Amino acid sequence: MDLKLARVALRERSLLEVLDLAVVFVSHHRAAYLRTMLVACGPPYVVACLFGAYAGWEWAWATAILLGAAAQAPFTILASRLVFERNVKARDAIGTALRAMPKVVFVRLTQLVATIASLAVVVVPGVAAAAAMIFVSEALLLERSTVGTAFGRSRRIAATRFDVAIASVATFAVVVAGAVLLGDVGGRSIVSDVLEFRAPPSIFEVGGGWLSMLGFWLVVPFLATARFFLYLDYRTRSEGWDVQTRFAALAARDEEPAEPARAA
Repeated sequence: MDLKLARVALRERSLLEVLDLAVVFVSHHRAAYLRTMLVACGPPYVVACLFGAYAGWEWAWATAILLGAAAQAPFTILASRLVFERNVKARDAIGTALRAMPKVVFVRLTQLVATIASLAVVVVPGVAAAAAMIFVSEALLLERSTVGTAFGRSRRIAATRFDVAIASVATFAVVVAGAVLLGDVGGRSIVSDVLEFRAPPSIFEVGGGWLSMLGFWLVVPFLATARFFLYLDYRTRSEGWDVQTRFAALAARDEEPAEPARAA
């Protein structure tokens, strides 16, 4: 990553600022995100809904969580390239993610199993384990760490501000839950009141539905982008990226040729 080419100001941000930046960034680059969503989120959404219709919504949500963890990879790569590169194409981010997908699936599955196992014992250790592994995808995809070192790299990054990592895990969980409920309640209202069709059963009645599942998949790009900007914030704080970019800007300004003096 060439810090001089960063299209987002590299400075220290609070968690709320990171979330706000992710919303603005996704909205600004909505065309690239929409193209990526069609490929990364469309098919898994259909698969999860089919599981819900024929196997039960508990299986649908389990499938969505597993596929959603892997589906964030293209958006992590897309966000990183949109920040540091020019002429970014969605298909390039998708292609890079697909080539790394076997490692991503293995790492994500290990991450989920470890988190669930920790939560099964006591809630606090489970949240702490999730916080320690929050940057596994970034270490694997952006730093090109091996599968064996990605977890250690994530733990070292998160340890610099572990309280924020824990708060981030909790916040992301709330965002997902809110998106699911908004998709169900808001979607059913639109279907029944605006479109005047019969609304599907509520998630509280049957455990899920295509509207609540839609809310889950629509928030996947935001989660990946927000976590990437949180990763940038950690790297900025620990490695002084904000200072580096300021010095680079000063050096570039000093290298510009002076304008010739105008005649009086």
